[in-house]
Amino acid sequence: MQKNLSCKNIGEAQKNMITFSFIILFVNMIFLILGAVIYIYSEEKGIVINGTTDSLFPTIALNYLEPIAGIIFFIGLISAAYPSADGALTSLTTSFCIDILGLDEKKITENKKKRIRYITHISFSIIFFLIMVIFKSINKKAIIDEIFTIAGYTYGPLLGLYFIGLFTKIKPCDRHIPFIAIASPLICWIINNNSEKLFNGYKFGFEILLLNAIITAIGLYISVFVKNINRK
Repeated sequence: MQKNLSCKNIGEAQKNMITFSFIILFVNMIFLILGAVIYIYSEEKGIVINGTTDSLFPTIALNYLEPIAGIIFFIGLISAAYPSADGALTSLTTSFCIDILGLDEKKITENKKKRIRYITHISFSIIFFLIMVIFKSINKKAIIDEIFTIAGYTYGPLLGLYFIGLFTKIKPCDRHIPFIAIASPLICWIINNNSEKLFNGYKFGFEILLLNAIITAIGLYISVFVKNINRK
């Protein structure tokens, strides 16, 4: 999203999205291969992991490889986690203060604005910590499974909107979009909970994201027809 905002026009942003999609596909393939190598190594060494599969990589890095591998693991973990957390906290703080509180438009002193931003930043940090505690308590296999499951519901409407914006020229009714974005995950949740009955024992997994996006895209198409009917 940030890279798209730096593009000169919509066409350049569309090229960026398509190009980045192929790049991220290549990067994901590398990580999948490395993950497979770790599992092969653990089977050959007879390594048994107690708990979730999230413990596999740190266990091998800290206990079965040279000490330098453990140091590199910690450096990589910190370098990957800290910028992501810092960027997310900064974005949430800025968005909440400007878009929700309207801090820039309020006629208050700079010291008070700064104090409000500090309080907001600390509050989101506490929320982040609570979310991590909740994830730790509900996690049964791997944290990535829980993240992808939630992303299937939250990113589905975004994927549907991106599809409509990138590959079509339709203009849905702006007033309908929030309702569609809320209704689509709810419909997917209902379908997912009843999928074994509806589809002869089939249970949706991460592909719920695609179903969510498809339902969103269909809803956006329907909103165009509704808008045209209202005009008539």
